[in-house]
Amino acid sequence: MDELKQVASTLLTPALGDSPELDRALQDTNVVADLLTAIRDTECLYASLGVHPENDGAANISFFTLSMTGVTARPASIAAAQCAVAFAESPGWATVSGRFLELPSGLKAALVAGTLTAPEPELLVQRDITAPPGDVFQGRLTVPCPTGEHIAVADLTSAATHHAEAYTSILEAIAMTMSFVEPPEVTQPTGREHRPSRILELFS
Repeated sequence: MDELKQVASTLLTPALGDSPELDRALQDTNVVADLLTAIRDTECLYASLGVHPENDGAANISFFTLSMTGVTARPASIAAAQCAVAFAESPGWATVSGRFLELPSGLKAALVAGTLTAPEPELLVQRDITAPPGDVFQGRLTVPCPTGEHIAVADLTSAATHHAEAYTSILEAIAMTMSFVEPPEVTQPTGREHRPSRILELFS
C-alpha cells in the first residue's frame, strides 16, 4: 500500500499546496491504506470503499466487505444466527441492536448493528494502523447459503457514527437484494467462434 500513499501525496500536494487540508487528506489516505491492508489479510471475497461528503466540506469513508465461512456440524440457518449473536455479544460495543430478517428469497438472515468504542492505542500499533482512535459504526449481516454448507457475511463499517441509522438501513436494503444462483456454465470458444478484441473495432 506504500504505492497508494505515494500516489496520493503526488496528486494532493500540488492541488492543496500549503493548506491545512493537505495534512488531513494525507492522513486519511494513510488510514485507507492501512484498512485495505487489514482487509487483504482476511478471507474477504469482495470489498468496496465509499466516500461520502459532509456539509462542512469533509468526507467520511465507509467499507463494505463480503466474505464466506463454512458450516460443518449444524444447519446453515442456525449457524448464521449463532454468528450474529456471537458478534452482538462481543466486547467493545457502546450501543448494539439486532434483528432477524426474512429475505424475498425465503431465507432468514440476521442483522446486528451498533457503535464500537475506540480500541486501545496499543492495539492499533500492533496492527500497524495509524488512524487516531475513535468510535466506529459497524453492521453485520449473516445469510445462510441455500446449499447449507456456507454463510455469507456482509460487513459495513464507518467512523461516521452519526449516520448509524442510515448505514443500518443501507445494509438491510442490501440484504433484500441478495440471492444465490448457480453461475452459468462457460464453454471454451473454438477458434472459429473467437472474435477479435472490441478495442480493435474502434480503430477499424
